[in-house]
Amino acid sequence: MEIRPLTNPTPGPLGLDALGATAPAVTQEAPESASSPLEPAVKLDIETTGSKARYIRDLDTSTIVFQVMDPASGTVLEQLPSETALRNRAYDPARGAHGSQPGSLSRVA
Repeated sequence: MEIRPLTNPTPGPLGLDALGATAPAVTQEAPESASSPLEPAVKLDIETTGSKARYIRDLDTSTIVFQVMDPASGTVLEQLPSETALRNRAYDPARGAHGSQPGSLSRVA
């Protein structure tokens, strides 16, 4: 069995010369409004909302919590980690100790 090419390749330049021969000519043009300033890549909006930030230590989980509070009412506007995440962290050790008792049945399928 003999393997032959289907068509005869046309001779031409090889390597990088072939790329230059087949690529269209590229010309760079100066931007039309070169004198206008560029917009910033990142826009930072610093607004004074009057809110107060603080760090506290959660006693149940021994975790540092970041809170943004409204100084007028004293309510927490934002909190990291969230209240749900703190609650889950507090109950995780209790769930682990309960499930490891000998003779206990797991009700999780």
